[in-house]
Amino acid sequence: MDKEEKVDKTKKVEKVEKTGKATQVKEAKKDMTEEPKFSKVTGKDLKKETEMKKIDIQKEKKQVKDKKETKEKGNKKVGYWVGGIVLLLIVLAIVTALLLLPSTPEKTVEGMLNSLKNADFQSVNKYVNYEEIVNKSEMLQNSEFDEETQSLFFDKLSWKILNIAKEKETANVEVEITNKDFNQIITNYTKEALKIAFNGASFTEEEQNNKLKEQLKNEEIETKTVTTIIQLVKQNGEWKIQGSDDLINALLPGLQEQINYLNSIING
Repeated sequence: MDKEEKVDKTKKVEKVEKTGKATQVKEAKKDMTEEPKFSKVTGKDLKKETEMKKIDIQKEKKQVKDKKETKEKGNKKVGYWVGGIVLLLIVLAIVTALLLLPSTPEKTVEGMLNSLKNADFQSVNKYVNYEEIVNKSEMLQNSEFDEETQSLFFDKLSWKILNIAKEKETANVEVEITNKDFNQIITNYTKEALKIAFNGASFTEEEQNNKLKEQLKNEEIETKTVTTIIQLVKQNGEWKIQGSDDLINALLPGLQEQINYLNSIING
């Protein structure tokens, strides 16, 4: 037994004497005095060789355990992905089911008004069965106005459905519609245009659009609320809005009033 090993065993005995039981002290002293036995095959200390094997076995067990935990984590991740895909499919199924719900007068009115508010004038055609409204929405979409100007016509649009009277193929929806007062907008715009004309300056199309945009963005412009009855008919299972002058006047309150006033001045 070399000196270093003897010192280690001496320290072990001292430590066990302080903290251990009598049997542990006895085993430690025995280990200290016991001469090492060597393997006839390898020539190594049998006790140390046995301890090394135990350590190797523990390492192998730990590696197996780590591999198992890694595999379980991988399976959990796959489970999360599969669960996420299943959830997405369920959501898509619900949305599809909602989109395929039967058309209703209320849904049609809400669809048209939301399309106008979002400046999605092309979608208005899905809800309306009347050329005048469709033409007016397409006029805005195909006009020389830029997208910002187009969006300003209905950005303050709001509404409240008051009553729905539905029969087999027809329906009347009473709606309270609020939008900018276009009487005030056109009045202000006309004043600006006249000032430019009297000063002898040119009034290009771009300047006209800019002046109109200024008034559409003018926070001093008040809103106007009009209550109207929207008429609908059922066609091929879909409810369609029947346009009317009353509906147009409710959507663009005061516009027709101002147009009539300007016509009366021009025509004397």
